[in-house]
Amino acid sequence: MKIAQLVSSLYPVGPRSNHAIYSHVSALAETFVAQGHDTHLYASGDSQTTAKLHNIISSAKDIRQLPIDIQRYYIHSLISQCYQDSPAYDIIHSHFSLLSSFYVGLTETPTIISIHSPIREGIKPFLMRYRNHNYVSFSHAQREQMPELNWVANIYHGVDTELFAFNKFPEDYYLYLGRVTEDKGVHFAIEAAKAAGVNLVIAGRSYPNEGYWHKTIEPEINGKTIRYIGEADLEHKIEWLKNAKALLFPTQYDETFGLVMIEAMSCGTPVIAWNKGSVPEVVQDKQTGYIVDSVDGMVKAIKAIDKISRKETRERAEMYFSQQKMTSGYLKVYERIIEKNRKAKARIRAKKK
Repeated sequence: MKIAQLVSSLYPVGPRSNHAIYSHVSALAETFVAQGHDTHLYASGDSQTTAKLHNIISSAKDIRQLPIDIQRYYIHSLISQCYQDSPAYDIIHSHFSLLSSFYVGLTETPTIISIHSPIREGIKPFLMRYRNHNYVSFSHAQREQMPELNWVANIYHGVDTELFAFNKFPEDYYLYLGRVTEDKGVHFAIEAAKAAGVNLVIAGRSYPNEGYWHKTIEPEINGKTIRYIGEADLEHKIEWLKNAKALLFPTQYDETFGLVMIEAMSCGTPVIAWNKGSVPEVVQDKQTGYIVDSVDGMVKAIKAIDKISRKETRERAEMYFSQQKMTSGYLKVYERIIEKNRKAKARIRAKKK
């Protein structure tokens, strides 16, 4: 199969990326290459890949330093290049929510589109115009954001279960890992940890210019029971996940998926999460963690965490959220869409005779 993976050049693709989209694309590309598929990657020039790399700019860092309107020109140039090359491919897999849709109709090569971020109101009119394109969801909850789209498959994210290795014996702390922003509900994690009398480690990028950090989070950091360690690289992230008693996931918006939940589960670390978006599809309540609706609920879950089997938590990650399951799911979708496209073209040719 000849496959093109298309992703923004704002960050490099690679297995060690801390940006979920780019590590996700890397997992797909590397697996397809290993399985013998002719795989092409349209991304920044500093991406790490065994696929055939096509780029417009050599460094993702360089493009991020440009004004936003100029960044868009580079991104559109990359998308345009992919679609100019499209006759060479059996399928294009785009990781743009919208931008690649402007090009899909210009080629006979089929495209599937993964929407990685919550669908903002401003792009819904455009997506409605392109609603018949082929969309793949990461959770059934994601589809509720815009059920009008032609969702052709639902494929859960996959985690490298060897890299995110199982740990039976955690240390004495709970972990929040993710963006330190209000919509992620970090303040609720702090409130619950204080009420339960447990240690909390906060890892992730903070955004001081938003005000939330200075006003709500920073005053709670004491370096002992509430610690902030900044944005962790891959090795440190895995160690923090492996050794936590549980991951606190107090999200306040409808998650498209929430990759950190399955990364924790792969380590055997249970998840205590707010009942939002994809959470009920990922966390099995009272089996691999707890689903809650309040700080009180989170406190009760913290106090009951020893009832959760870390072994069963790991087994659920292996069963439903492995990279192997994810990549095989995509290959099946590619084959189905390619065959559907072949039959459609054959019908058109038959009508012309």
